[in-house]
Amino acid sequence: MKTIYLDNGATSWPKAPPVASAMLTFITDHAVNIGRGGYDRAYETAGLIDECRDKLGTFFGASNSRNVTFTLNVTHALNTLIAGLFTTDDHVLVSGMEHNAVMRPLTRLGIPYSIIPCNQEGKVQLEYIPSLVNRKTKAIIMTQASNVTGTIQPVQEAAFIAKQYGLLILIDAAQLPLSSTLSIHEDGLDAIAFTGHKSLLGPQGVGGLVLSDPLAHLLKPWACGGTGSKSDLLEMPEFLPDKFEAGTQNLPGIIGLSAALDYIQENKESIIKTEHSLTQSLLTYFLSDSRMQVVGPKNMVARTSVISVDLPSLDNAQFADALFLDAGIETRVGLHCAPIAHRTIGTFPRGTVRFSLGHATTEQEILTTIESCKRVLDTLHAE
Repeated sequence: MKTIYLDNGATSWPKAPPVASAMLTFITDHAVNIGRGGYDRAYETAGLIDECRDKLGTFFGASNSRNVTFTLNVTHALNTLIAGLFTTDDHVLVSGMEHNAVMRPLTRLGIPYSIIPCNQEGKVQLEYIPSLVNRKTKAIIMTQASNVTGTIQPVQEAAFIAKQYGLLILIDAAQLPLSSTLSIHEDGLDAIAFTGHKSLLGPQGVGGLVLSDPLAHLLKPWACGGTGSKSDLLEMPEFLPDKFEAGTQNLPGIIGLSAALDYIQENKESIIKTEHSLTQSLLTYFLSDSRMQVVGPKNMVARTSVISVDLPSLDNAQFADALFLDAGIETRVGLHCAPIAHRTIGTFPRGTVRFSLGHATTEQEILTTIESCKRVLDTLHAE
């Protein structure tokens, strides 16, 4: 069956065109380790990894590309932040749209938190922050964009408030849209946790942290081990990136991400324009069909290409399955690893059907999706 991939919120597909060939070339020609060998190919490989680090440093406004450290994914990056900064004697604020990548580490480690309310469209209500801050509050942790509703949060305004109260501001940028930039320096952020396999169009298995200079010194390592540096010490080196890069990193993944970043640099405006136009078309249809409800922003202001819908009179999972059987449409249904978000917008525990467009989505695919939705809804309502 020919399929229509509308699950880019889970991972982008297809990946940027140069990714696979870059990874294959690396594995074939260069895939020795870094920091462990005193020979040319090891040094050349280290240079390739640092090239990706430099690109990410520029992309996320780091003061120094050494403040970019690689992890397996954004979840590991967030665990590094939470475990390395807070104890049970602290208190943090989180938005009402957070993913389990934030909520589960907080819960597991017993770190007290308060939830900043969000409105029905998933936008954080910053005016509640002052009443939630207490003498133990250390930070605000906030998703930059919701993986459920596509809502883009006012990160810069939140950062301004955080500084007024002497709080750290830590951003989960897993769903970062290319149309909305984040900068450690310009936005006054302390940390950005990112992943390479979603809007950055790279492979799975590589993410990381971008840290401000003060936080780089404050943050303690979550994982410890070999770095190829200061091997005489039984403690982790204090300098970056080694401080947070224990063990062998996903070097092929980093090379793939580096190629994806080059592709984005060359095609960014085209990708943004295409995703915006096609998301607008799909959103317009969803809003016009009274048999479904759009959950999240009802226009293209401050939203990503993620659209969630709820079907009050039907089973959401049945609808998603029927779309796949009818036209091969691949979506994601359920709670999207974000039960807090679904409680906020009133769709817990049934969840929603999430449609998430990407750089390779075509106009014909969106037209086919709209027609399939109409057929499936007619059929299900007639049963």
